[in-house]
Amino acid sequence: MSSEFPDATPTGRRTLLRAMTGGGALAALTLPGAGPAAAATTTSGAGDADPFVQDRFRPTGRTREYWVQADSFAHNVAPNGYDGMTGMHFTADQTTYQAIGFRAYTRDWGRPLAADEGPDGVGANSGIPGPVLRGKVGDVIKVHFKNNDTHYKWPHSMHPHGVRYDQDSDGGWMADDPQRPGTAVPFGGTYTYTWTCTPGSVGSWPYHDHAAPQSVAQAGTGAAAGMSASAGGHGGGGGPVMEIGAELGLFGMIAVTGEQTPPVDREFVLFFHDVSAADAPSLAQDVSLCNGGAFVDNAATFTARPGDRVRWRVGTLGNSFHVFHLHGHRWRTADGWVDSQVIGPATTLTVEYLEDNPGDWIYHCHVPGHMMRGMAGRYRVTR
Repeated sequence: MSSEFPDATPTGRRTLLRAMTGGGALAALTLPGAGPAAAATTTSGAGDADPFVQDRFRPTGRTREYWVQADSFAHNVAPNGYDGMTGMHFTADQTTYQAIGFRAYTRDWGRPLAADEGPDGVGANSGIPGPVLRGKVGDVIKVHFKNNDTHYKWPHSMHPHGVRYDQDSDGGWMADDPQRPGTAVPFGGTYTYTWTCTPGSVGSWPYHDHAAPQSVAQAGTGAAAGMSASAGGHGGGGGPVMEIGAELGLFGMIAVTGEQTPPVDREFVLFFHDVSAADAPSLAQDVSLCNGGAFVDNAATFTARPGDRVRWRVGTLGNSFHVFHLHGHRWRTADGWVDSQVIGPATTLTVEYLEDNPGDWIYHCHVPGHMMRGMAGRYRVTR
């Protein structure tokens, strides 16, 4: 653990930072000249990995159970009506749409779990993003899912990345096998998914709705939309949209740790995603969201203190590539030091560092059009 977060003497603004992409650690390195106490080593071992070695599941005997429900609700992406970055103003009717989100509940979907944004918690559990589903190597994650989409009444599912599962726990709908279990759970229906955490599962992974494509025109019918060649699965002409449930909010993060995962004081889960006004017609414009919020002081605000060991788990879904940028901070990758990093649809970035730079910072996607549509928020480091 000491090689991950050594007790380095601060030099300049950054001491030790580490970045991981695709769930795997790249390196843990320090700034040149930081002194012998800051010495660190590469921890991934990726260069020595044999690609033909099987990623075997060795059970710990521990099962982590989650009761997750897909809920639909009116969602205002900019409740304060103001963008602190550009100075633009909005009204609630311009920034509200009918969202769908995953929430974690007590057993048998009794009541929503309280927010827990600690390093081992389920997160805000507000629906967008869904709860953080956690496991350690050797664990079984069992997710009891219920479709409570009272607005659209569409079928939904839960498809995981990174963990191991059999076909009955895939959650990915196909027109040539539409009755496969768990791929299109109807409104009011339930299904249980079983996923296992192998050594290769360590990292940050998205989960999301992967059920039958749907059309907004079919909202409230409970019918599954047929894919048309003219629509192309992306919404043209009111046709069915691939993964529209995920676009409207049905996604979350799976966090798997192993023996080499360093403990942290603060862990932030951040999702970049876009909602098209074509797929959410009540919106006045397309919006680009951070955890379901658009524009500074509506998007999630994250806080830390100097000396905190910090981890960001950043994910994306949708049709766009994004660029995660954190003001006042930089981190080491295989290509060198960076303060911005590209992440594509359904991929993740994990960044860890020892916080040493107090300030009222912002994080955002560095694509200008995405910033203008709201993809920015605050990061406050207070003494």
